[in-house]
Amino acid sequence: MVVAMMEALDGLGGYFRLAFGIIGLLGNLITGSPPAADGADTVPVKEEVAEVRVSMGGLVVPEFVKSVPSGHFAGVSAPSGSLHDARRSAIDDVVRQILGAINVRYDHRYTDRVTGSPHSAHRVVDDSLRRFASGVVLDVERGIVQSVEGRDGSGRILCYVLVRYSEAQIQEMRRLSKGAKVVASITADEDGFLSVRVTEVNGVAVTIASADVVVEKKNKFAKAISLFVWKVPDGSRESFSASVGPVRVCSSQRSFSLDLRRFQNKVGDSVLGADLSRMIKLRGFDEIGREVVVEVSG
Repeated sequence: MVVAMMEALDGLGGYFRLAFGIIGLLGNLITGSPPAADGADTVPVKEEVAEVRVSMGGLVVPEFVKSVPSGHFAGVSAPSGSLHDARRSAIDDVVRQILGAINVRYDHRYTDRVTGSPHSAHRVVDDSLRRFASGVVLDVERGIVQSVEGRDGSGRILCYVLVRYSEAQIQEMRRLSKGAKVVASITADEDGFLSVRVTEVNGVAVTIASADVVVEKKNKFAKAISLFVWKVPDGSRESFSASVGPVRVCSSQRSFSLDLRRFQNKVGDSVLGADLSRMIKLRGFDEIGREVVVEVSG
């Protein structure tokens, strides 16, 4: 009897050992720890964490943008559809920075219009900053020393440029940004030769190359003579253009003569009470090609 009971308990113990073994295996699967070998010591596992650096679309910002070298400007483009547009955008960014450095106020307006059909499209781009800066900021593209291109997460192109632009160039652009200031006056009128004096006061060289002249003659006695004697005109107006010099001034003044002998009053003009007026528009350009126009009358 006793022997039979011991055998029954041994059978139940086998079942319990099997059940606990299955529970332990399930616990190892859940925790991810491999089952320890019989009699082996349990060794703690050290978890390793990998350092991950994420950049948009694989594009890394160049070091010259993070730390701009002295005497340089770094330009960053807007995301663009082509390399040409991205490069242009980065250069415009540099131009804006230079305009700020020389204390020039500007109004940037950009329009990009596409008209027509998908098979015959016409694109018109109007960039007011580029037109304005072309007369103030010089040699930006020639100063590019480094350029980096890449794509952002959406696949659009970004461009970074490093431009060398020294303090001496900044000072020169500051001088040119003031523009020329030219004044003119008539100093003499002798026998039909008009003497004109031109003065520049802003330190920007100007070359006067031509003059547009308008001569008006008004007859004060025209109505009275037309009423009692014969009909005469109220006056006349003539215009012409003439070459000048060239006359170059920069923080200085120079004089030149215009030949207006054919417009002098004659004997008949004295009878009509003719008043002669002359309006002269001098045309030229400054040292970076900007148009200069100054008017004088007398």
